[in-house]
Amino acid sequence: MPAPSPLTPLPRWGEGNRSLSTFSRDEEHRHHAWQFSIGAPTHKGWRLSGTLSLSTWLALFAAVSASAHTTGISYADIDIGERQVDVRLQLNVRELRFAAELDENHDEQITPEELQSGFRRFVPDLLKQYRIGTDLEEGQGLLGSVSSRRVPGEVECRLSYTFQRPLNELWVKATLHQLTDSGHWHLAQVRYDGKEEQLTFNLENPEARIELWRGWSSYYKLGLRFLKLAWRNLLASPEMAGFLAGLVLVRNASDGTFSAPLMFLLSQLIAFAVGTRFGTVLPPGFAGAAMALSVVYVAAENLLLKEITHRGWIAGFFGLIYGFAFAEILQAAGLPSKGTLTALVCYQLGIALVAVALVASAFILTAGFKRLPRPRQAVVVASLAFMALGLFQFVRKLS
Repeated sequence: MPAPSPLTPLPRWGEGNRSLSTFSRDEEHRHHAWQFSIGAPTHKGWRLSGTLSLSTWLALFAAVSASAHTTGISYADIDIGERQVDVRLQLNVRELRFAAELDENHDEQITPEELQSGFRRFVPDLLKQYRIGTDLEEGQGLLGSVSSRRVPGEVECRLSYTFQRPLNELWVKATLHQLTDSGHWHLAQVRYDGKEEQLTFNLENPEARIELWRGWSSYYKLGLRFLKLAWRNLLASPEMAGFLAGLVLVRNASDGTFSAPLMFLLSQLIAFAVGTRFGTVLPPGFAGAAMALSVVYVAAENLLLKEITHRGWIAGFFGLIYGFAFAEILQAAGLPSKGTLTALVCYQLGIALVAVALVASAFILTAGFKRLPRPRQAVVVASLAFMALGLFQFVRKLS
């Protein structure tokens, strides 16, 4: 049989004159498979088009999957009474993970009857992810009613949370992303005493706090919180302890023993008030380094000078730096929209209490040094310790 002309196209598999075929259909398939496996030139185009087609389908599938996912959003109206909190919660049933279990007859539709009978089974899960409480107790949640809304696929739940004590403050923790998806957002409108607040909950911010300002207890708790905040800040930055101790731990001071600490507290208070009202005037990072160097400075004076006549002015100068630094720390922590004056006063009260305790301890330490055979050496050792503390803090803050 003559060979086909190069211009004559070869018959494709399954085509041509079957009577001239000398091998079966399976043999023909194996023949073409052998040609593909060895990479015959006639099939390179088929391999390339197949790869491109597969890549196109995978990209299309990923795009459809990404566009099909939308962030779920739920809404709530929260009314806070004296000892009870009522919540009107709106959810999309189709976004809930237990939505398929509400379809009792498996017809891919959830009727109002199925919603009424099936939704209550999952109320414990809902109340576990939607919690309301105070610092003293957590509210006992209860489902009042559940009904379908006019918007297709949405349900409205009436929840109530009861408390044994009167409500002066409240926290709300909404982790509905545990019931839907990680991108779920929850928006709440809170009403109490003729006032309204808007809250937003998501995966990064699942909890919010509400100060109701009912009676003196709210101000007491706010003041106590900022009092403890001042103590925590002073423990994290021990420079003030070393500075005040260095002011008192000196052999001879012609300007008085109490004048230096008093000048420090007064100037610190003035700078703190200016910093919280108008903002700090110090460059970034300057206050931390200056606080550390203040400890080094007073320790060096105690080591090198026999008579100190300017200790009060030094205390007043560094007190300004400390005051601006405390104002920066408090602004970074955030001031409440209500009870701001209470927060400021209690924060300064915390600083003053610590300062008085430090100065009293330094006086006791100084009196103990005087009973030693060589009091000067004890002062030198203590000053060296304070200087090492200041240098360590300085290097740490610069790094």
